[in-house]
Amino acid sequence: MPAPTTTTTEVPGGWHLAWQPTALVETISEDLAAIAGVGTVSMVRVGDAHIARTAKADGTIVDEPADGFVIPVEIHAVDAAAHADFVPGPESDVLRAMSDDEVLLGSTSAALRRLDIGDTITFSDGLEVTVAGIVDDDYVGDAEIVTARSDLEVFATFLDKYAVFWFDGERADLEAEVKTIAGEPVTVRAWGEVLVFRHGDSVRSQAAFKDRFGEFTIRPGGGTFEQERAWREENIVTETIPLLGSVTCHREFVEMLRQAMTELEEAGNGSKINRASYRGCWNPRFIANRLAISHHSFGAAADINFFEPLDGPYSPTDPDLLVALYTAGLTSGHLWVNPDPGHFEWFDS
Repeated sequence: MPAPTTTTTEVPGGWHLAWQPTALVETISEDLAAIAGVGTVSMVRVGDAHIARTAKADGTIVDEPADGFVIPVEIHAVDAAAHADFVPGPESDVLRAMSDDEVLLGSTSAALRRLDIGDTITFSDGLEVTVAGIVDDDYVGDAEIVTARSDLEVFATFLDKYAVFWFDGERADLEAEVKTIAGEPVTVRAWGEVLVFRHGDSVRSQAAFKDRFGEFTIRPGGGTFEQERAWREENIVTETIPLLGSVTCHREFVEMLRQAMTELEEAGNGSKINRASYRGCWNPRFIANRLAISHHSFGAAADINFFEPLDGPYSPTDPDLLVALYTAGLTSGHLWVNPDPGHFEWFDS
C-alpha cells in the first residue's frame, strides 16, 4: 500500500528537511539555524521552466520541439556552498564550482533528456547552459535541473519550498522548536522517512510522473497549454470500467482504476462508489497560479466521490475504497498537508 511516509519516528541525527504548504516564511533559515543541534541549513527554491532545445557537446541536436512547443521542467535553485554539504561524492565539488551557465541534472532527468556531462540545454528565452554533472535523484529532491544562479528570473518565477539541514539531537525537541516558527505549520522529515526527500512528499515529483507515464511537450498560451498530440494519441484512452463507467485516462492508469473498482465490486462494496461524483481524470492544465504541470495532465489522477461528505455513504475516505485504491498503486489527497479528499493519483506501482 503506498503511503507518504514510512514508520520511522526517531532519527538520532543527520539530514532533515522542513517545509510549509504554500511557501516558506522569509526567516525560516535563521529560525532553523537558531535551534540547538542544527548545523548547515540550505534553502531550496523551486520553479518551472521550458526547454526549447537540447544538444550534445558537439552540437548535435537531441530535442528541438517545433511550432512553439517546449519541454516543461522543474528547476531547483540552491546556494552552492551550503547545498554541496548535502550532495555526496564528486558531484559535491562540481556543485561548489558550478558557474551561472552550468547546471546539474537529476539522474531521471538526464535519462529523459538523453544528455550527459558537457551537453547543452537552451531555454525558451534563449538562455543556454551546460550540464556540469549528474546527481542521483535522492540528493536533489527529484529535481530535473539544479542551478546555483542568483538571478533566477532568467528561468522562471521561484518560491522558497523547503530547507535541508543537519540536525543532531532529539526529534521531539526539534518538533517542539519548529512549532514556534511563524506562518503555516512546518512539516519536518528525516532522511529515510519519505520516499523522496523533498517538499510535498505525499505526491510524486514531475520527474517521477514523466518516468512512469512518459514525457510530453506543451505549447503555452493564455495561462494554459496545448499538449503534444502524438503523446495524447499514444497514451490517453477512453474505456469503460466497473462502477465508474467511462473514463478517459492514461492507458496504464486506466488499468489501476480497473483493478481497484473490480476489487470493490467483487468484494460486494460497489455501493461505496457514486458514479455521479466521479469528476474525471485526464485534464491537461497548469496547477492554479503556477507553471507546474497538474498530474491530471498525465491522465494519472482521478477525482472519485469528489465533494462527497467524509461521513456520508460515498465517503472518499471509506476504508474499503482506500484499501482498493492503495493496493492498485494510488494515494489519496486526504493525506496531504493541504487535504484534497476524493483526489487520487499514482504513487508507487
